[in-house]
Amino acid sequence: MNPMELANYILSFSWIDEEQASFMVRDDRKKISVRYNRQNGHFSFDDHNELSEAILENQFQLKKIIHSALKGKQPDGRPIQFSFIKDFPFMRNNDFYCYIQVDRRYNDLDIQVKKNETKNIHKLFTDGSYAHDREQAGYAGIIEDPGGDRQIFHASSTVKSSNLIELLAITEGLERLMHVDKIQVNTDSRFVIRGLAQWIYFWKLNNWHTAQGTGVKFASHWQQLDRLCEGKFLELKWIKAHSGNSNHTLCHQMAKSIATAKH
Repeated sequence: MNPMELANYILSFSWIDEEQASFMVRDDRKKISVRYNRQNGHFSFDDHNELSEAILENQFQLKKIIHSALKGKQPDGRPIQFSFIKDFPFMRNNDFYCYIQVDRRYNDLDIQVKKNETKNIHKLFTDGSYAHDREQAGYAGIIEDPGGDRQIFHASSTVKSSNLIELLAITEGLERLMHVDKIQVNTDSRFVIRGLAQWIYFWKLNNWHTAQGTGVKFASHWQQLDRLCEGKFLELKWIKAHSGNSNHTLCHQMAKSIATAKH
């Protein structure tokens, strides 16, 4: 899938109630009035043209934008800029039990879900921990090369977010693997996996803003991570916390020890 196969639109809500939302969608040539049934997820239009066809073809993407905007209590009439990426493969919950492959080596974006892992690949295991009572955090990571040799890293941090400390852990791991173009990333953070496999591409198109028009949280860290992923094949694997994976368990123990240490 080429990330340049996209179209840009502007959405403006007219009114919203518990059952429906009415809004206008326009591009640089046309506009169309749309009603969205919030109960059954159906769209209806005041006309049928290229815009209505684009909405129906990409309705899953638009529903995510609408739900995100309504969740953020988007004010009526405030425009939302958004883009459709043609044939974007959105993740399903069951995908977290597989290997999510994001291939950016050939100037295209290829995202696939596989049942089996890639052989002869560098593996990165990370975990982060934030201790609310101490207001300190720590992360740890293990890099394992195809021959089985391991490299361990860890660090403390003053960040006050569990999600951000997970981002920092993976960022350092990828920095240490800058010379490697095929990496399996193992993490218990669905937040990071969704970001790398889904959200980041839409944020970039929307100038690092969400559907609500607000700036992306931790944008500079996501941008750094995005640069580290350029030209690489990433295989993302979600590891359920405390599921017995020895490498991830060690990362968890180190991260927690750092976060809870007395100074």
